[in-house]
Amino acid sequence: MRISTRSSMFPGSKIRAINEEVVRLSSRGIKIYEFHIGQPGLPPSKDLLLEFTKELLEKPFELSMYTPSSGIDELRVMIANDYSKYSGVNVTPSDVSVTAGSAEALLALFMAVIDEGDEVVLTDPTYLMYEPVIRFLGGKVIKVRAREELGWLPSEDDLRSAVGRKTKAIILVNPDNPTGRVLGEKIIKLAVDLAKDYDAYVIYDEAYKHLYYEGNHTYALGLDMEHVIAVNTFSKDPAMPGWRLGYVVTHEEFIKVFNRVKQYTNLNPPTPSQYAGLLYLTKYKERYLSETLPIYRSRMETMYKAIREYLPKAAVVKPRAGLFMFVNLKPYLEKLGIDDEEFSLKLIRDAHVAVVPGSAFGDNGKYHVRMNFAREDENNIVEGVKRISEYLEGKLSNP
Repeated sequence: MRISTRSSMFPGSKIRAINEEVVRLSSRGIKIYEFHIGQPGLPPSKDLLLEFTKELLEKPFELSMYTPSSGIDELRVMIANDYSKYSGVNVTPSDVSVTAGSAEALLALFMAVIDEGDEVVLTDPTYLMYEPVIRFLGGKVIKVRAREELGWLPSEDDLRSAVGRKTKAIILVNPDNPTGRVLGEKIIKLAVDLAKDYDAYVIYDEAYKHLYYEGNHTYALGLDMEHVIAVNTFSKDPAMPGWRLGYVVTHEEFIKVFNRVKQYTNLNPPTPSQYAGLLYLTKYKERYLSETLPIYRSRMETMYKAIREYLPKAAVVKPRAGLFMFVNLKPYLEKLGIDDEEFSLKLIRDAHVAVVPGSAFGDNGKYHVRMNFAREDENNIVEGVKRISEYLEGKLSNP
């Protein structure tokens, strides 16, 4: 085949590779303990779905037609109101653009920002989508080590050293995927100040901003709207990942450029999803969060306790927010002479527990696995962690 040389810059998601194994084994009737996929474990609001279905049947054409590239006016108004309410930042509909999930938002953002040779600062580990797209567009990735001994925070000195005159953007994920750590206002303010000093952007991926179990979210947009671009999604707290709906919030002048670029990534966000998202923000958000957060908190506590009990040699930082634990299995894997990628594939095939290899998120994730605690109930969480323990102990006893 005659394909572009740049296509090799997209290695393929290791999350999707694990998920393909899950699908293959599940189709044979095998029970899989699903700790791998980055989505909530509870369905969307049933009442929302009933109301949306009724609305779709009553207005099938309106909910199926093209919309403005930036999204329907009603949704942008509601997003602006909702964001202002929670953040305390004065956001207007002109500061909002609706996207086909945060994945499209990030792609169009990078297309709007990155020129050949521009530097983009990432933490290591971090979400795996950013680096291949940045490199594809000719950008250079500068990595800042997130330090496990600091609860996966980057040090201030490391961040300062990474930012310079060639820096075009600093990407912060808060709460983090894959580590579950939460950034404090001090490190966020430092990143924003550095962006101001070098006329760069802080791209602030806050997909899990409502999934907190301890403390509160810091809205970087409140520190400087000119240099901060907030990226959000309906995939997490409303539990609508397959609906592909997200949004960007920043100052109006950048949104104009962003909207012009995103016309070439997708004509408009999925129209039915926009109306479902509108219903969520208008009527169902607070009640749904009050119902689901206690369940996710309980599952988080259960997984943390199970890891401490059944994997005593592992190290894990208890997350304050998000959906993930990033478990350090180095004492086990080094003795077995395997890395986290090989382990993850063997674990799903032999023990039927699905996790994501930590090295998928950067070199600093080696010997770790990402585990989603929200997908399974408490009994399955305990059983799944016990299976990991039994698999490791069995291999260590019979090398």
